Amino acid sequence: MNKGIRVLIVLSLLSAVSLLWGQGGFELTPMVGYRFGGNIDLKDPVLNPNVRKLEIESNSTYGVALNHGVHDNVQVEFQWSRQDTHVNGVSRPNNTTTRLFGAYLDQYHFNFLLHPADTGSHPHPFFVAGLGFTNFVPRARLSDKTQFSFELGGGLKYFFVPRVGLRLEAKWTPTHVKSNEEWFCNGFNQCFSVSDPIYAQQGEVSTGIIFRF
Repeated sequence: MNKGIRVLIVLSLLSAVSLLWGQGGFELTPMVGYRFGGNIDLKDPVLNPNVRKLEIESNSTYGVALNHGVHDNVQVEFQWSRQDTHVNGVSRPNNTTTRLFGAYLDQYHFNFLLHPADTGSHPHPFFVAGLGFTNFVPRARLSDKTQFSFELGGGLKYFFVPRVGLRLEAKWTPTHVKSNEEWFCNGFNQCFSVSDPIYAQQGEVSTGIIFRF
């Protein structure tokens, strides 16, 4: 990700925090977890004669979430999560797998958390949904790439004391890789260009200690 985007994110977060700080009700959660999957099909054998698929290895993650209550049962959240992983190539001729290079996958998501249960319940179930982007940084002589991503999931929060608790979460986190343009024609000789999106499908489970202030 280029420096300008990083600076913009930091300034936006600082502005949001400064506006909401006086209201209280923040939750800061350092998190660790595990991210699964991430296959990218390379359908065109002309452009990719040797490799038919790229695989992102499942591996551990770490990150942090900062959220703020905007309603009795609704929170807004910024979450960053990093996966230190490797990318493998699956051979088109013989279906063998070869490790190609290491990479970091940083996800930056702006989420909404919905708590359907009463605030007095233990534990607190929640649903999470958000949009953002994934920054793919190869540990090789390749340029990094930033792509749209989103997440859907849910979990539980349990507070041992009013200001300290535990968060457990499971979510689906696909990242848009590219779109293949295809032509669709009907029986009246009318043709249309159809976008066939390709996503790196990943899932993640994580846990962390909540600090409320």
